[in-house]
Amino acid sequence: MSTPAAGPAVVFVCGRNSVRSPMAEALWKKTYGEATPSSSFGVHPAGYPDGFMVNVMNEIGVDLSRFDCRTADDVADEPCDLVVCLAAEAEPAAREFAESRGARYERWQVSDPAMQDGHHGERLEAFRISRDAIAARIERFAREHAS
Repeated sequence: MSTPAAGPAVVFVCGRNSVRSPMAEALWKKTYGEATPSSSFGVHPAGYPDGFMVNVMNEIGVDLSRFDCRTADDVADEPCDLVVCLAAEAEPAAREFAESRGARYERWQVSDPAMQDGHHGERLEAFRISRDAIAARIERFAREHAS
């Protein structure tokens, strides 16, 4: 896919800001370019990014090993036209954040790969599925909002 001209400034929200929202933030930048603002936060942020998430993002050339898990306060001053909630447990906080910023709100259903049981390979595949689902949803958004 060619890089769209520009996208809205987006904030992705999930529970811990260690899996889905960091992937979405990075994939948004990969789609729209570094000049289009994107950030993310978690309702109850983890202390570090999930290792499986880091691995599957490395597979596509994105290094999130030094990603800092953030709170809403950490991104309060970031540009925001759109808030995308990626986790049911984060929905109230995501809606409140969108309303407080006058931003559009969307809920994207993406399963939490961190909940996958099984051996290493099964868990890794669950993270790939979530990564690819987020990438497909961003590509669909870009097509639907192309100028």
